[in-house]
Amino acid sequence: MSRGRSSQGGFILVLVLGILVILSLLASGVAVTVQRLRDEESDRQQAMLDALDMADTRASVTYLLLTQRRTFGGLTVDSRVALSEDERVAAGAGDDAGALSLMPVGNEITLDGSLYAGSGEVRFALQDDRGRLPVNWVPASSIERYLDSTGKPEAAAAVRLANLLADYQDPDDLYRLNSAEQDGYASQRRRPPTNRPLVTPLELRRVMGWDLALARISDADLVRTLTTVRSASINANTASAEVLRSIPGIDAAMAQRIVDARRLRPFTSMTSVYQVLGAALGDEGLLSLYPMDSGTLALSSPRGGATRVLHWTLTPFDRGGRPWREDYEFALPNDDRAAEGVVRASPATIFARPEASPP
Repeated sequence: MSRGRSSQGGFILVLVLGILVILSLLASGVAVTVQRLRDEESDRQQAMLDALDMADTRASVTYLLLTQRRTFGGLTVDSRVALSEDERVAAGAGDDAGALSLMPVGNEITLDGSLYAGSGEVRFALQDDRGRLPVNWVPASSIERYLDSTGKPEAAAAVRLANLLADYQDPDDLYRLNSAEQDGYASQRRRPPTNRPLVTPLELRRVMGWDLALARISDADLVRTLTTVRSASINANTASAEVLRSIPGIDAAMAQRIVDARRLRPFTSMTSVYQVLGAALGDEGLLSLYPMDSGTLALSSPRGGATRVLHWTLTPFDRGGRPWREDYEFALPNDDRAAEGVVRASPATIFARPEASPP
């Protein structure tokens, strides 16, 4: 009898312990599921806040582009004006003392792709199209210098790439040397040439030969260094070192000197550029100092996600139209270089952070 009771008690004990283990596992599973749902909801809320902050930053920067003037230093954020000596003489002492000036005032948002703090945690960067290499019309010599970082610096390869790009864009079916037309693309089961200039820098990957030449260059770097807008010169105040060294006569060291010098003060004359270079270029028309009426706005969040890139063009003289247009927009993976870069506080009061209340 006692043995039966003892075995029965042991069975009940094991059963209770088993139930407790099952309940513990269930409780742990419920806790993990609840925490996962909380994290997902928090991520959704944060993504929504980032989207709202991106929309607010985009609207605010667009407003500045439409209402503020640009100088050698970038996009102004208020009505401050700095006149050169010649401008002061031309304006005289009358009410015209606040006349339009290109001289930097010191608080501009630079147009060289530098990161600035926008609304919330969002970061933004403005890049002038004249600070990029105009790939639709760039000569073979500049292509050769640009591709130097990809391991394909041979002159013959650069000439062939220039011919492939030209045949991709022109409306005829005539072949240039070592090039390809519609039947060549069809033989490789590729989409045919568009017979028009490239619309975005990323379209360059569709051109035969260029997809291999640019395999080591990320989409973010393509957008940062190339433009499809026609430009006859490169802006020394906004171009990266990679773009500057694509100009014949400027090597990597010279390009870096230009970038370092303009961080202290924007160039306001070509003489100051040549002083930094140590020599004058053979073709002085290859460099300029003032931004174009077009460029890109990049928006990103340090918490991850995609970087939104939109291309804008100011059109203040279009009759009956808007004072600006958006040419294209796409999303890119967050760039590691941008994520690790220094983020500047925006000089625009529209992005001012509220002061913390005293304890």
